[in-house]
Amino acid sequence: MTPHLRNLCSSLLVLFLVVGSISAQQRALLYNKSSSTTMQNLVQNIRNPRRAQISLDQLPLASRYFVRIAPRAHILTKRNKLNATAILAGPSKPFVFLTTPESVFGRSLLEIYEDIGYEAEGIIRDQRNQDMVAIVFRYPDRIAVSNVHDGNLENDWTSRIYQTTWDNILALFTRLVQDDQSDLCKPADGPATRICLPNWQAQFVLSFPAEEKQRVKGTNYRVLQGAAGARWDYRRLLEDKLSVFEHFRGDGRTENETLEQRDNPDTPPAALIEVVGPNMNLNLLPEVVVIHLGRLRIEDCYSSGSTNWRRCANQ
Repeated sequence: MTPHLRNLCSSLLVLFLVVGSISAQQRALLYNKSSSTTMQNLVQNIRNPRRAQISLDQLPLASRYFVRIAPRAHILTKRNKLNATAILAGPSKPFVFLTTPESVFGRSLLEIYEDIGYEAEGIIRDQRNQDMVAIVFRYPDRIAVSNVHDGNLENDWTSRIYQTTWDNILALFTRLVQDDQSDLCKPADGPATRICLPNWQAQFVLSFPAEEKQRVKGTNYRVLQGAAGARWDYRRLLEDKLSVFEHFRGDGRTENETLEQRDNPDTPPAALIEVVGPNMNLNLLPEVVVIHLGRLRIEDCYSSGSTNWRRCANQ
């Protein structure tokens, strides 16, 4: 074998090993407090970036396990221990929007952002270069999925996981809102259990007429915003205090706002399963696993710190 051929074979072998190593890479398992077979199977599927996606119309309904996407720094220490104060969502949020583990199988970080309903401007502005994780978890047994979809919440509604229908969300909002001077709004450990507003604002929400709620449900977000007035004030509070963002569908599914809907604006495509459940400290969950999702980098080849500058220079 000539030296040239030997060097070529060596180079090909190195390339093969590098490509093989990359293709075999799984998402890192950063934290694991679970021994159940069900959880481990879900985790294995989420860690595998080449796992086939489940067709949107074949996704199973929410049952016991859920997923929340969050910045790694909010959840784990540098040694990958749970932060003592780590919670599912911001501390002022009594309930949090969730999806199901099956919904993220085989999806890249960008696809997850899009499909779970992140606003495009939020992805670019807030998620750029954020080191992100998937929190896969099970609630304590006292917290269960509800079958209610018409807003007639159970007496133990604080221990229920609800489908994200408009009726459920509006009923939940009314239950959660309190005068900020009430006993339920006194500081306590862990996330807030109520949405605490100044008296005048709490009264505005609690006395908002049923017929006006129906108009909020049936009116486009931008139309409400443009018209201003009481309906927009109510809709804005839903967004600011309960994270009911612009593209909330109200049918138990997320919406990917990056998909073009010009020709079929009234028939949005199938989307991921979405529920809303109580916000909790992660250390109180009976099962919780944290999986690294990486970070979304948005840059060009001339950007400061870009690794692609050589390619630009050679154009």
